[in-house]
Amino acid sequence: MEKRVLVTGASGFLASRVADCLRTNPDYSVLTPGHKEMDITNPDMCRAWFEKNRPDAVIHLAAVSDISACEKDPDLSWKVNAQGPANLALCAKEFQTEGRFLFASSDQVYSGYRGSDRLHRESDAPSPGNLYAREKLEAEERACAILPSALALRLDWMFDLKPGKQNYLKGMILSVKEQRPCRYAVNELRAMTYAWEVAENMQKLLFSDVPGGAYNFGGPPSGSSYETALAVYDLLAQVMDAPVHGLAVPFEREDPRSLAMDQEKLHSAGIFFRDTAASAAYCLEREKDRIPSVLKDH
Repeated sequence: MEKRVLVTGASGFLASRVADCLRTNPDYSVLTPGHKEMDITNPDMCRAWFEKNRPDAVIHLAAVSDISACEKDPDLSWKVNAQGPANLALCAKEFQTEGRFLFASSDQVYSGYRGSDRLHRESDAPSPGNLYAREKLEAEERACAILPSALALRLDWMFDLKPGKQNYLKGMILSVKEQRPCRYAVNELRAMTYAWEVAENMQKLLFSDVPGGAYNFGGPPSGSSYETALAVYDLLAQVMDAPVHGLAVPFEREDPRSLAMDQEKLHSAGIFFRDTAASAAYCLEREKDRIPSVLKDH
């Protein structure tokens, strides 16, 4: 019998990819209620929807993720980003959802290590630097207190080649097309992850028995930002049959930093991500036919 999986925010960047990924698995039936059907800021609406639909697992991805939008309307932002996950956790607990309650947190709960190449661990003291990050941290604390089995997934930057906003890999593709050099720091560690790979790994957790709590949910860097860029440009040179020499321009930041996350806890849960360059290779393998659209849409 199909397992019913609730995915919130299904019109958003990641949630739409997660829903698409789940639909490729015949074991799952994907439920994607809109705001009018289930307003996550309204506890009564959430409870009524759960009582009627009884999902077997939950992937909560609805959010106000634009930092400036959070600052402009902090009341709405708090209701969606902090209270919303708590409302859903209460419902998952009350209706004894069989599978896991997964929800999106952010690598922004970390401040970034200055002058260091150290990777952030879940055991590190959080230091959120903006309202959005503070709300994500509050969501972790509230949802996991309500439902200790909940999984707070601290996501990093993501990319793919589907139509929509620009991202890391799309920007590099345009750089190759225009033969426009871009600067990358030699003293910065930062990782980015292919959105489909994030969706695949979320699916592995839906009915797992891993301990609840916060998990860094993305891959490791492929060296410095400059070294990663060199590796990705080499991939694009092959896929696009175009020169890339000199497109990655090295520079030194005045404030060396590490924004990358450690994966040891995630590995202990049996989840593994590719590093940034390998994740980009995976994306290009699956989506290289979309490159002409990326070039055309610019």
